[in-house]
Amino acid sequence: MKKTYFILILLIFFILFIITHPAVSMHAAASGLLLWYEQILPALLPLAILSNLMVYSNYMQIVTKYLYPLTRHFIATSQNGCFAFLGGMLFGFPMGSKISADLVIRRKISQKEGEILAICFNQLSPVFVSGFLLTNILNMPELILPSYAALYLPPVCYAVWHLKKLRPSDEKNSASDSHLDFGIIDAGIMNGFESLTKLGGYIILFSVFAALLHTYNTDYPFLNLICTGLVEVTTGISCLKNSALPQAYIYPLAMFFASFGGLCGFAQTCSMTRECSFSKVRYLCCRLLFAAASSLLCILFGLLSGF
Repeated sequence: MKKTYFILILLIFFILFIITHPAVSMHAAASGLLLWYEQILPALLPLAILSNLMVYSNYMQIVTKYLYPLTRHFIATSQNGCFAFLGGMLFGFPMGSKISADLVIRRKISQKEGEILAICFNQLSPVFVSGFLLTNILNMPELILPSYAALYLPPVCYAVWHLKKLRPSDEKNSASDSHLDFGIIDAGIMNGFESLTKLGGYIILFSVFAALLHTYNTDYPFLNLICTGLVEVTTGISCLKNSALPQAYIYPLAMFFASFGGLCGFAQTCSMTRECSFSKVRYLCCRLLFAAASSLLCILFGLLSGF
């Protein structure tokens, strides 16, 4: 009951902020919509549709048949699970969680394996990290390789450790025939649009929430930076770049935000995996652990390189 009242009060306060600060709210919503339209939609929609087609048509099994003998030597996924591992690493957040959830729903992998894969391989994509965050926002292209190591090494180590503990009976493979028709194509396209539209809604809501923080908390700018980064990644890192913090602090904090993914990213992941009973508490705790490890690795790289 207390939780219900808290959420109700928060929603009312949110509505009042939009009514009393229409210009700020509209600017924040427009910024979130622009980010979704210019960056998220064109980058993720084709990948969402193609991953849907691969899973729904069972052509994924042809791919994993040849990839699994290579990946199983360093990460102990099932044969179908290696598709979620590679898809999450290449396509990035939030496609990693979506692919894992789709495979669990269609009983291609077990619930336990799907949860581990959704936690570990739902990071920001390498292209997004190198092109948008490091080059466009932070102007630090020389740190691309150290950033890859800092972001991806902690979740990979976690996945390697926990996937080894899964029993062989947890791995489920389907031997159904592969086929593709217009019904599958239509379902893949509609599912892709539905998923990306929901992501856009979350990005807009959390952009307005970040604007609310900056409007009411003007006395503690550093607290604003931390809260904004924990709420929404790109907005938080942009605020870091424009802050008065020393360069030595900006980079580790930026990688902390990028590894954690923000509460907006958490909400998007929950939306992607809503049909699976993945543990939300475990996801948040692991992502905070990964973020802390990534930040420490960045500090270590900075000390070793004299940055």
